[in-house]
Amino acid sequence: MMKLRLIVLLIVLSSTTALAQQWVNPHFDTHRMDYRELGYPRQNLIPADNAQITALMDHSNGFVYGATSGKTQSYMFFYNRYINKVRPLGKIANANGVYHCMIEGADGVIFIGTGLNMLAPLELTKDFPVGIEAIEKQLWKDIKGQYDGYGGGHVYRYDPREGDVVGYTNDDACPLKDLGIPVAGNGLYAMTLNLDKSKIYGMSYPDAHFFEFDIKSGETRDFGDIMTHKVFSGPERNWRTVPRALHVDESTGHVYTSGDNGFILRYIPGNDKLELTYMRLPGEYWEGLKSWDYPVVEAFDSDSRGRIFCATSDGYLVRLDIPQDYVVVLGKPRIARRTRAMSIDKSRDIAYMITGEPERAAKLHTYDLSGERGFQELGPFAVDRSPYYNWRAYQFDAMAIGPDGTVFCGESDRNGKLFYYIPGPGVFKGGLNPTNPVVERQRKDTPALIQERL
Repeated sequence: MMKLRLIVLLIVLSSTTALAQQWVNPHFDTHRMDYRELGYPRQNLIPADNAQITALMDHSNGFVYGATSGKTQSYMFFYNRYINKVRPLGKIANANGVYHCMIEGADGVIFIGTGLNMLAPLELTKDFPVGIEAIEKQLWKDIKGQYDGYGGGHVYRYDPREGDVVGYTNDDACPLKDLGIPVAGNGLYAMTLNLDKSKIYGMSYPDAHFFEFDIKSGETRDFGDIMTHKVFSGPERNWRTVPRALHVDESTGHVYTSGDNGFILRYIPGNDKLELTYMRLPGEYWEGLKSWDYPVVEAFDSDSRGRIFCATSDGYLVRLDIPQDYVVVLGKPRIARRTRAMSIDKSRDIAYMITGEPERAAKLHTYDLSGERGFQELGPFAVDRSPYYNWRAYQFDAMAIGPDGTVFCGESDRNGKLFYYIPGPGVFKGGLNPTNPVVERQRKDTPALIQERL
């Protein structure tokens, strides 16, 4: 009987090992990807229901900072590269959402913009009168209903030189200075700084107000709703289509974002309004659909030459040719419609993109900005360190690149982890690694699979 139990145990262990091996990613050497928990278990680990990573930023001090969204509370944290761990920095006031709004200001201070949890489930009205754009009108009512009685998202100031040296628990408040509410009744959706870092340009949600916030005085110049038509495009059709990024041109100080019908908008500091350019994003438009749709910008970044790139809600990577007022379409790495995040490693001129839609597996891609090698897929986010730990993640909403080129990706599911990918030579050569045994096995199996289908 003991011998039989031993045999059964070995079979179970063998099966478990075999299943674990299915998590191995065939697209690159798997030791290059890993993840870290958001704190220490049973000590200061950020609670699962409040651990959706929705903002990441690289800092000039070499650390990577992030913020979470959740059911009841947002937390701030940073990845300390010297101890290879994430350290929580405490609660972000009484906010439960920070969406992409973290930027580094003068003297290394960090500005954080808060709002409601953008990833929270939205209860939609099922019964409503039928009419022209009835669904769009009802969606707008349902979205606006969440903001009834909401005072508005705050801008907070955090100084790493003071806050990073303190140990925090889940009950501690992050040491922040409240700078005020730029747009009443709205959360903050995107932020960037002007060239001398004295003002914050921002986008609000859900009303899509473009604003200019003076850091010293706390005064706001509100330009109003830049999106005249309320559209619910892309995979997240219970969200209003609002651009999720702003970019300041380093040579001119002009601010860029996207507006109605996918056209790029430009704000020249000192003007009374944003101006329409001839640059238009590629993607799905109302002409070929039964609904009124158009893409928006998901992320901006620039390369070592100052060229401006942006990723869109329809999954495209494009370059903005500012002098020619023209959009250069570089393509899309995946049929999925959305780019969840994009950042550029300026030391190598490699763009990293996270693609995917809700409830589908997110994937990591690269694009060689020299134009020689195009896109390369690095596959899904899977880490297998069996028997110690393993995790496969599906949903991401934030990315940052560390000083050594390490790519940090924030999982935005319930029990979010901070993933990181350390690039190897394969990223720059392009193509799959032929020495990978998984790839070799797949290559050998391919002719047999072709014969079966014939």
